[in-house]
Amino acid sequence: MSNTVVGLQSVSPAAVDAAKGMGMTGAQRSAGVELPLAFPVILTGIRIVLVQNIGLATIAALIGGGGFGVFVFRGIGQTAMDSVLLGAVPTVALAFAAAVVLDALVEMTSRGGRSV
Repeated sequence: MSNTVVGLQSVSPAAVDAAKGMGMTGAQRSAGVELPLAFPVILTGIRIVLVQNIGLATIAALIGGGGFGVFVFRGIGQTAMDSVLLGAVPTVALAFAAAVVLDALVEMTSRGGRSV
């Protein structure tokens, strides 16, 4: 949520003023100027939250939620490092893959979708 606020506050006042000068309504300015300019910052916040949630999802095994955390906590309980790794490595890989995909999306949107 804070990234959304920061993103919207970082929109150039000149861009908003230009949109007003073109006769855009408040909704048109928000949808056509402010949100597209703030989108990379908003996506960065989504990336951070997504990676945190993937990492924290392993803890769901403590309350019977299943997932990769089952292997982690079973391995800790039995002092079996291979079982811990069986749950931890896919969790890290999933978080890393999500971060890379969203970083690429942020990079694409911050350049306006143009290739360099």
